[in-house]
Amino acid sequence: INKAGLKFFESAFESLGIEYVRSHANFILAKVGNGQQTFLDLQKQGIITRPMGGYQLPEWIRISIGTSEQNERCLNNLTELR
Repeated sequence: INKAGLKFFESAFESLGIEYVRSHANFILAKVGNGQQTFLDLQKQGIITRPMGGYQLPEWIRISIGTSEQNERCLNNLTELR
């Protein structure tokens, strides 16, 4: 488990006001509005996330924790979509 990666997203989400679910796994859930559209928009940028609509959480995506570079790229693209 990449604890530094989790902390990176937690800190970023807190400063950006993005609701998230704390995790002890290698992924984090983030409330992004339209989870399916955010998933599709990120996918166009080569960033794979998982929409959570199938789990009755249509406003959420699951982000797997990656390398520092991958995490920063994901966050930057996610921020641009807001």
